[in-house]
Amino acid sequence: MDNLNSNIPYLMAQSLTQTPTGAVELHSHDVGAVNPSTVLVKFLAAPINPLDLLVLRGSYPVKPTHQYQGKAIPGYDGIGEVVECGEGVTQFIPGDLVVPSKFGAGTWRTHAVLDVSSLQKISRPNDLAFGAMLKLDVLPAYFLLEDMAALKPGDWIIQNAATSVVAQMVTQFAHLRGLRSISIIRDRDAASVTQIKQSLCSLGADIVLTENELPEQIPILSTNPVKLALDSVFGSSARLLIDSLAIGGTFVQLGFLGGTNQELQLSSKDLFVRQLQLRGFRGSAQLAQRTFDEQTALMNWMVQLFNDGALALPALGLERLEWNMAGGVENEVRLLTAVDRAKKAVLGQRKQILVFN
Repeated sequence: MDNLNSNIPYLMAQSLTQTPTGAVELHSHDVGAVNPSTVLVKFLAAPINPLDLLVLRGSYPVKPTHQYQGKAIPGYDGIGEVVECGEGVTQFIPGDLVVPSKFGAGTWRTHAVLDVSSLQKISRPNDLAFGAMLKLDVLPAYFLLEDMAALKPGDWIIQNAATSVVAQMVTQFAHLRGLRSISIIRDRDAASVTQIKQSLCSLGADIVLTENELPEQIPILSTNPVKLALDSVFGSSARLLIDSLAIGGTFVQLGFLGGTNQELQLSSKDLFVRQLQLRGFRGSAQLAQRTFDEQTALMNWMVQLFNDGALALPALGLERLEWNMAGGVENEVRLLTAVDRAKKAVLGQRKQILVFN
């Protein structure tokens, strides 16, 4: 089908869509034409995030806002390039780099015609993967330290799931702020533990422990009072973090990597005697506390930190997967396998980034 209203030679696009069972399918289709208030975006990179998997399971409250043939298009984070602007668009010009301004943008596709209100312009990072992770990894890490507790240089924090990208970003922001951090990782073979500890320390972690090592260290932590605990797992792992907190400390629950059916055991002493604060974290809520211009300035500051070498990509690496429209069945298998791999959450799995060719 010819796109008669477009001057751009991208006549076809590809999208991953969500089935009712949470599987994904690949479709090829017409790009569509811009109108006066929209722009044509070519996506450059998009991650497969734990939040995306919650969306596929129907467990996340914010649903995808874009569809193809009645099927939702997943992908809540990513970075793209504006290639064509509607005649009434003044905010962007071709060549601008943009990220979604709202959840549900549907970044698991090669191209999209989007309303200008759903995009934010950012400066160019030295590696597009950093820009692709801004909204769901980098910004939340910053908010966790800025918004969840009053912290000053020298204060201690503790976090589990420390190999996650959010946790690795937390470690770096903590180091920049002069905070001391304890990173908890899952138990695995000795060689892997050693390698992971070295990698996390290279990002600025002060102490790295496995979950089995943490209980024996809790009495020692009393000499270094922990003010903030960040939990991405829940259940028994979260309980260890609560045990590690000093009197008056803050426990923040931000994820369910251990499963949504787990329970967190609390004692009356946790609240009455120890005066702990329990908080839930959603990055979108913290982002909404900033104006649009404040959000953009914050992201550009983070890009500058990255370009200057003050922030780094995850020390444990990323897995970049090529999305090649001309790749036929091989391309389709690669994409569907990547989503299935992410769902299995195998120990040691690195974050996967879809890189559009």
